[in-house]
Amino acid sequence: MDNKKLDLLQRLLDANGGKLNAKFLLAIAVVAVIVVVGFLAFRLILVDMILQLRDSR
Repeated sequence: MDNKKLDLLQRLLDANGGKLNAKFLLAIAVVAVIVVVGFLAFRLILVDMILQLRDSR
């Protein structure tokens, strides 16, 4: 799966003449931040639900 991502990134670089746009880098950074924040929020909600279920018994 990692190789596919690297291959896709290499194709994008080749199509762009080897230069990365600032906008493209910013878009990747924003998506990465959203994914990380979403994952952390999901984990916190899951842990909270588990603790509530344990307390209700």
